[in-house]
Amino acid sequence: MQDIEGVYVANVTPFRDDSSFSVDEDAYLDHVAWLAEMGVRGVVPFGTNGEGPSVTLGEKLRVLETLFGRGFPLQIIPAVMQNNLPETVELLRALEDYPATAVLVLPPYYFKPVEPEGMVRFYQPVLEATGHTTIIYHIPKYAVPIPEQVVRELPVWGVKDSGSEEGYAESILQGGKGVLLGTEDDLWRRLGTGAQGVISALANFIPEEVLELYAKHKEGDEAGGTAFSEKLQKARAITKEYASPAVLKKLAQARHGARMGTVRPPLRPCPSGLRSLLRPASRQPPKS
Repeated sequence: MQDIEGVYVANVTPFRDDSSFSVDEDAYLDHVAWLAEMGVRGVVPFGTNGEGPSVTLGEKLRVLETLFGRGFPLQIIPAVMQNNLPETVELLRALEDYPATAVLVLPPYYFKPVEPEGMVRFYQPVLEATGHTTIIYHIPKYAVPIPEQVVRELPVWGVKDSGSEEGYAESILQGGKGVLLGTEDDLWRRLGTGAQGVISALANFIPEEVLELYAKHKEGDEAGGTAFSEKLQKARAITKEYASPAVLKKLAQARHGARMGTVRPPLRPCPSGLRSLLRPASRQPPKS
């Protein structure tokens, strides 16, 4: 099993800006190629900022087949968020043919609340359907929360923690499981809990700054890490002024110049007057 740690990107999905709103696979791959050049550890296709619930199972499989076929020097952790058990299992079985580092599985998010026993009943056939390392997606703002005891009970790597509950990540880590943080809010402190890394939306357009913060965390540079953390938190607040994927695409396109298309309805594109967060655009990766 590959080590799961470092900076991963919750990479966005470009849709064509016409009446079809179809996935622009060439633009998708151009963006991932740039992220690879910038040195991130991996990408997480079709998660929340990748508009996963808006993309069909067939579309995901076509893009993932091409993505794995390109041989990018990246770990790939597909998000599986089909909102029902049969399609979740179908996607997981299709992914068995590919060298995914892990799979990130969201539980069905319509029925609330869900008892811990029901959560375990969902994840047991999920785990039987895949030979890949499994990470549970905890994002209580949009889906059902994953109780800590469920994570401890199941043979999973750990969680992507996109919640804000104090002590949740610490409890998961103390139980011997892993944590990938799903928000840049207070990232310096959150990494200090012992979390193995972050799945970052901001890394779609400022990957080097997220990478620098993580490097300072590994070095124990509190002053530098705190400064970068505060900067990222301000950037994140601005991306939340509109539909986050729309803002991320606009800023990514301004950064590297490749087209990033639009968002799929019901999301709306962000206004043309969006305030830029960027230095002069460059396609060049940071110097080593």
